[in-house]
Amino acid sequence: MIREAPSFPNVSRIYLKLYPVAFFVSELKTAWMTKSKPTRGVIKFSKIANMKKLTWLAAVLITGSALTFTACDKDDAMESRVGYAELPQAGKTMIESHFGASTVASVTRKNNADTDGSLYEVRLNNGIEIDLDKDGNWTDIDGNHQKLPDAIIPTPILSYVVKQYPAPLFIEGIDKEPYGYQIDLSNDLDLKFNADGSFIGLD
Repeated sequence: MIREAPSFPNVSRIYLKLYPVAFFVSELKTAWMTKSKPTRGVIKFSKIANMKKLTWLAAVLITGSALTFTACDKDDAMESRVGYAELPQAGKTMIESHFGASTVASVTRKNNADTDGSLYEVRLNNGIEIDLDKDGNWTDIDGNHQKLPDAIIPTPILSYVVKQYPAPLFIEGIDKEPYGYQIDLSNDLDLKFNADGSFIGLD
């Protein structure tokens, strides 16, 4: 039986693609060795190659910009403004009890809770910011350089701060952390307490 020789249908196409490159390299090598100017073919090939390179670079930049804008849009879509009435009742009760004299400027709800459980961000008209979890319990209160109400601070923590850092210093922020609480003082000092309110160190 006579077997047909295997065919290589792609060889010719590969050769046609590689031939211009090989020709360009050969011509460029000749010009360099003879110190002569490159031929028109080499110059034309170089221009085409440069244009392709610029086109590729432009495509990459455009794609990168599109991805950046898409990421920004996704970030913007991660939260939305809601009405005060949509807050869990526990959160509204806490705000009205401790910040009754201040009105709520805005309420933002995140699509997904933060690692600390924060789902709502409440901003008061005096600049104080309060983060609440899905049940309305506060997770972070930032006074923005204003004194927080004493009633919000756990009693052991308040007693320690008043004794160790008396007035005119005051507590301007409190965060719930995995280890307990972090207290922000008005002198930019951060104190760490465990869940029972015992001091465990500086942050």
